[in-house]
Amino acid sequence: VFLDESFTTVAYAIKEGRRVYRNIQKVIQFLLVGNIAEILTLLVATVFNWEAPLLAIHILWVKLATATLPALALGVDPASKNIMKHQPVKSGTLFEKDLVRRVITQGSFVAAMTICAYWIGKATGGHLTGQTMAFCVLALSQMLRAFNQRSNTEPVWVRAEGINPWLVISFTVSALLMACILFIPALRTTFQLALLNGVQWLIVILLSLLSIVQVEFIKLIKRVYNRSARNNRQ
Repeated sequence: VFLDESFTTVAYAIKEGRRVYRNIQKVIQFLLVGNIAEILTLLVATVFNWEAPLLAIHILWVKLATATLPALALGVDPASKNIMKHQPVKSGTLFEKDLVRRVITQGSFVAAMTICAYWIGKATGGHLTGQTMAFCVLALSQMLRAFNQRSNTEPVWVRAEGINPWLVISFTVSALLMACILFIPALRTTFQLALLNGVQWLIVILLSLLSIVQVEFIKLIKRVYNRSARNNRQ
């Protein structure tokens, strides 16, 4: 119930409602992509009777250390500059077709990069190195993807509201936690990880960044298509 029925108040309430709705979608999309990537990675390994690319403790760590904090940060993301230009949504449409499509495509791509990292690591340093590289790609991809989950249309480097400080903090904390288990010998042994060399780290970073490139490429195609459709209508 509105106590103040001025147009400004009503417009602000609508904008805030849309922000909350979109942020819920961002969090769902972010978490589901990671879950699908983990499931597909292990499913492919099981189907082809490979050694496990990831251990249960790796997946648990990704969920607790590199997914939870960015998801919380996305939940308080400010509204985009174009949020009032979006079409109204019907009730009960939280899982829109586009959201489902993005979750499947992004999750499949991250799984492919994780599997690729495992086989490169196994070929260059053995099974333990492969697991470590797969784990690092899965975790780092998750951390990086939080930045381009802020918008499904705008590039990751274009946000009129600027950087979400909580997202930067969550990334920093997650990165520090990852560094602890990768570089402290006792923790590295507990998590059954190997110490990677410079070339292997470069491969991990490149494969992780590809998940950002894939999402941005899809956004670009969507923007070009929408611009073309608007021009045709004119």
